[in-house]
Amino acid sequence: MRLSGYAFLAYCMLRGAAVYMKPEKMLELFPDTLFDIGGTIPSRKGGAENAEIALSCTKALATLIIACGLLTIGGVKGRFASFAVIFAMFYSNHIVLGLAHPPVVPVVVTNVVVLALNVYEAAAGGSLGKWSYLIMQGGFGLLFMTEAPDLAQDPFTYAKTGTPALYIGQKLGFIIGVILVMHAAITYFDASVVGCVAAMAIIISGFAKIILLDGFVLPNASAVAAGVCLSLCLYDLVANGTGVVKKKGTKKK
Repeated sequence: MRLSGYAFLAYCMLRGAAVYMKPEKMLELFPDTLFDIGGTIPSRKGGAENAEIALSCTKALATLIIACGLLTIGGVKGRFASFAVIFAMFYSNHIVLGLAHPPVVPVVVTNVVVLALNVYEAAAGGSLGKWSYLIMQGGFGLLFMTEAPDLAQDPFTYAKTGTPALYIGQKLGFIIGVILVMHAAITYFDASVVGCVAAMAIIISGFAKIILLDGFVLPNASAVAAGVCLSLCLYDLVANGTGVVKKKGTKKK
C-alpha cells in the first residue's frame, strides 16, 4: 500500500471512530435546534425525535466512512471488509435497536444482492462485484445528495415538512451521500492514489457546500484532518506518479 492509501485509511478510521464514539458532537451543527438525548420519552416528541434522527444518521455516516477506508485493502477483499462493517450496522439498527434505518427496501436488499455478486466475483473472477458495488454506492450517494424529503421521511415518519427533524435528516443525509460517492470513487480507481485524491476532493467539496450554502460551521478537527490527508495524497501523486511504486533495491526486468 502506498502513502496515499495509508493516509486515507488512517483518515477514515480516525474520523469514523471519533464520530462513532461521540455522536452527540454532531448535534453542534444545529445550535438552534432542541435536542433531548437523556432518558426515554414515550411520546418521542420534539427534542427526542430530533435527537433520534440526528444520532442515527451520525452513526450511519461514521460506519460508512470506516467502511470506505477499508476499501483501500483493494479488490474484492476490500469490498468484503467494507460490507462486514455495513452489515454490522444493519444488524444493530434493524435487529438490536428495532430501527428501520436504512430501509430494508431498497437499501438492505440491494446490499445483499451486491454482496452476492461480489461472492460470485471472488469465486469465478471477473469484475461484476466491482461494478455492482460502484453503481450501488454511487447511485445511492447521488440520490442522498439531492436531499429529497422522502429519504428521511421513509425511515422516520415523524420528519414532516417544516420540522427540524426533516431538516436534520436532509443535511446529514447529504453527508452520507457524499461518503457513498467516495466509496464509488475509491472502487472505480481500484484504491489507487488517484482514487484517494478523488475521494478526498469529493468530501472537501461536500464540506464546502454545507459551509457556503447551508451556513454550517465545520469543526476544526474535521477541516484539519481532511486537509492533511489530501496533502499527503497529493504529495504521493506528485512524488511517485500514478503507477506502482517500486521498492528500493528492486531491479527493472
